[in-house]
Amino acid sequence: MPSVVTSLIIVAVTLLLAIAVFALFSSYFSIQGISLSQTQILVSQAKQTQLTVSPISYQGIGPDFSYFNVSFLVWYSTPVKNVSIVTFVANPLPGLGPYLYTPLGGQNSTVLENVSGKYVQLTSFKLDGVVSVPQGQQLNVNAQVYSSKPEGTFLINAKVKPGQIVVVWLLTYEFGKWYRVYYTYVNPSNGGLGLYVVTHTPPFDLNSTTTSYKPPHLFSSNQGVQIGLWFEPLMNSTQNSSIVYFTFNSTSNKYYYICVYQSGLTLYLKSNLGGSTNIESLGTVSQFNFYFINISYGKQVNNEVTLYNSMKDEIKQIPLESQGTTNSYIGSITFGSKSSTDEITQAFLVTQKDNGQKSQKDSGAAFYNVSSTVLQHNAFYNNTVSLYNIIKNDDNKTLNGIVYWFFVYPSSSPPLQTYALFWYYPNGAKTLSTLYIPPESGSNTWIIG
Repeated sequence: MPSVVTSLIIVAVTLLLAIAVFALFSSYFSIQGISLSQTQILVSQAKQTQLTVSPISYQGIGPDFSYFNVSFLVWYSTPVKNVSIVTFVANPLPGLGPYLYTPLGGQNSTVLENVSGKYVQLTSFKLDGVVSVPQGQQLNVNAQVYSSKPEGTFLINAKVKPGQIVVVWLLTYEFGKWYRVYYTYVNPSNGGLGLYVVTHTPPFDLNSTTTSYKPPHLFSSNQGVQIGLWFEPLMNSTQNSSIVYFTFNSTSNKYYYICVYQSGLTLYLKSNLGGSTNIESLGTVSQFNFYFINISYGKQVNNEVTLYNSMKDEIKQIPLESQGTTNSYIGSITFGSKSSTDEITQAFLVTQKDNGQKSQKDSGAAFYNVSSTVLQHNAFYNNTVSLYNIIKNDDNKTLNGIVYWFFVYPSSSPPLQTYALFWYYPNGAKTLSTLYIPPESGSNTWIIG
């Protein structure tokens, strides 16, 4: 009997073990079957998802223009009912495919929808968890997610640096988990994302006949003229490379020029105001640092050329010989040279009337306020509004006019030409006029900064 009982116990135990193993086996393959079925559904949904990206547009963010506002439209259609959008800016990582990039830190990107002609940001929520992708990987995500719908057109707006990309995900929440059914990215740098700055311009004729205004644009007799510009040396020049070249004639019909040029890493001032050519060193410069040059000349103003560094400290000042009053019937100014040794971000020219004052120190404050304003702001700062307000609020009307060039183009495809913006009082008129003076010949040369 004991042997029979023992045998029955062994059989019972074996049967129970077999049932348990079968149950575990069945449970395992049941789970695997559901997982496989889910994967097939998600892969099918991903294959049916369509997404199109529009051409990108962007604009630089001042004052240093190291960031750019990038915008593009995304249209998509997906069979997924529960759709969410994730968008973020990423730095490309060597050896890692973009499909594995995840939001790190600030996303710097938002999703907007057109509602009654206005762009409104989509409702968002925080996702802190795991997102599975069709390739089988699981990505840890901590990001702001935008609630969306199965089809639509949306605006992606991002803040990027050159070299960064903008990534877009479409997510769904199915079977109690987050899955990514689509991803794409745009690379703004492929479109030439950068800061464009002029290296040289054609001559600007202050007696331009290409406008509807009769020349000269400035009064024929100027008691003071001032030119200032921000520039950055790009290389050690092996030849004499002009930075600014100003020619004019006096009321006695004698022709003069003032030129600042770079040779090696030294700046030189060259002029014939003394009756013969005179060259003098203005100081040394270093590559990729900004400098400001100010030229002041006339009967009632200081006659000098001054060089400043980016900290607004004076490097050197050289006095100029005065030959009396300038005459704007003959006058032109050229920035830079074809060797593209220097980039020039902005420049101005301001002239002063004969206000009856006898000494240079009593000259009108507005005249010097123009140069000090451009100097105090940085090289990329657009001084258009500031300079306009100076001449507009010049109650004593001491200025003939201000010409302003802003040679910075923070976008793609810079224009072939740039225009001088000119505010002036026409002869005998008390109303301020605005004029755009185009280059007389040729086109501007731009570089990516």
